[in-house]
Amino acid sequence: MSWKMTSREWAGVVLLWGLAFCGGAWAQISLGDFHATANGNIEADYAGEFGNLQGSDHSLGLGGSGTINGYYYNPNFVSFSMLPYYGRSQDNSDSQSITDSSGYTGTLNIFNASHYPGFFSVHQNWNSSGTFGIPGVAGLTTENNGHGIGLGWSFLFPEKPSLSIGYAEGSSSSSLLGSATTTAATNKNFDVRSAYLVDGFQLTGGFIHVNANSGVAGLVDGETENTETSSNEYYAIASRPIPYRGSSFSVAFNRGSYDTDDSIAGQSNGTTDNLTANVNLLFPRLPVSVVTNYTDNIFGSYEQQLVNNGQAPVAGIVSPESRSLSVTASTYYTVMPGAMVGGYATRSEQYFDGQDYGLTQFGVTGSYGFSRLLKGLRIMAGVVDSADQEGNTRAGLVGNVFYDRQHGRWDIQSFVRYDQNTQTLLVIYTTSSLNYGGTVKVRLPHDLRWVSIANCARSVFQQVSGDENRSESFNSMLLWTRATMSANYSQSKGTSVFTASGLVQTPVPGSVLSPENATLYNGVSYGGTFKVNPVHNMAISTAYERTGSNSISPLLSSNNGSTLYTGLLQYEFRKVIFTAGATKFNQHIFPSSTPPSMLTSYTFGITRWFKGF
Repeated sequence: MSWKMTSREWAGVVLLWGLAFCGGAWAQISLGDFHATANGNIEADYAGEFGNLQGSDHSLGLGGSGTINGYYYNPNFVSFSMLPYYGRSQDNSDSQSITDSSGYTGTLNIFNASHYPGFFSVHQNWNSSGTFGIPGVAGLTTENNGHGIGLGWSFLFPEKPSLSIGYAEGSSSSSLLGSATTTAATNKNFDVRSAYLVDGFQLTGGFIHVNANSGVAGLVDGETENTETSSNEYYAIASRPIPYRGSSFSVAFNRGSYDTDDSIAGQSNGTTDNLTANVNLLFPRLPVSVVTNYTDNIFGSYEQQLVNNGQAPVAGIVSPESRSLSVTASTYYTVMPGAMVGGYATRSEQYFDGQDYGLTQFGVTGSYGFSRLLKGLRIMAGVVDSADQEGNTRAGLVGNVFYDRQHGRWDIQSFVRYDQNTQTLLVIYTTSSLNYGGTVKVRLPHDLRWVSIANCARSVFQQVSGDENRSESFNSMLLWTRATMSANYSQSKGTSVFTASGLVQTPVPGSVLSPENATLYNGVSYGGTFKVNPVHNMAISTAYERTGSNSISPLLSSNNGSTLYTGLLQYEFRKVIFTAGATKFNQHIFPSSTPPSMLTSYTFGITRWFKGF
């Protein structure tokens, strides 16, 4: 271990104390038509680090964050902002980064109040902490670097079609701590949008182009997956009021195409056209809504969503031929105050991979809200009957129960939702889902408050045994004027698709996915926080978080765990803040060719708020 201080850090300490004694006396800077202000925090600290994440060391360091705002001539002519930060971690700030993260974001706005406003933005981050997503739980920690730019220009003239053009590009790299898995991604986006009001029609249209390249290295057995994708989307929307009691009509067309080359799943491409028409007729006491939707590529529409989100398609082949046409008519009738009856009818015709499917559904629902006895309770229940080409299928049930009521010191909000025979991507697959939970708030003596939140969800594909997604989460908080204590627990399991940013829950059965893409996951996370202000201007906070998960797939089967302890003390005296912090982190990925990532660190520092100019 070493203890040394570079010339840059010595200069930073001198600058810190210079700002501490004279920085607050500076005012806004003005040079002709140029005006700017700056403020922020500069920190000098002593740090100790142990473990294999950043090595073992003792050092004096410099960190801080700032905000610079300004304009030229007039804020509506040219304005800018810059937010830099350096050496920010969980030891010395609320940045929530395991490592000492640095970076900046900046924005330049041009001609804001004119008919042709524009903007330019830039961002950069080094060594920031991120998350490899696991549905429903906290996920695993990653270390990230990235940068990007964006620019746009608009032409907005009264009674003329508007035009907005935007472009953005960026790149990022990430490493999953505790493993050899690394990811790298680049993306470029271009979009054009326009809107116009003519003869009572509100017209909107646009074009979006996306290029994305991503790579995942260090998978089990040395597998590396590289994906190159491009997509185009054209859309047009027309809407118009109908001169009858506020009724309306709208029609929308969308064409999307994608082309992807995945080193594991292979090449895939597809084009999808969607046409949707919607009519709302507000008849007295019995309004009617009719929605018609046509899709010429059912499976491709789902793959398009994955590509637009930077993910590989679920199939390694050209999308099978498919199309769908559905018409839904619905209405409702208010029987009396608080009581309502509704109904709908849907007819769907689908063709998928050489087979025709048809489904007709009729549904009736009723709801009632109690106003006196059982006040705050509202119940909705319904029956859905379905028939396909093979005959009548079993009836499905729909039910919702809501309760929202305050009883003295108690404030209770709860719900239960159940849906059976709900339509999914394909007509041949139906789901059954149950979602329930609520919030309880209690005002206790001595300015104490207790809040608890629960949410549980479960969904299954009825025709496919074992295809189930479920999650449970619980949060509880005890609040006081000087202290807050909280605890949380969550778990989830189901079928997902593996992507560069983590696991993404799939809305289709695992049997529809190509074998390389289906990943079964099971995760759990729990933790707690404690914050207290024992005296004026002093804050102490601690936190604990633990995540465990496992996944099974043909390409990646793993057992993972992560543990994080943090503590931070801050005491403010005028414009100076004294800080002390500690972090203990451990994360393992099994199997992996690298040892678990471990870090134990602590800092003691002095932070000075300053107004630079």
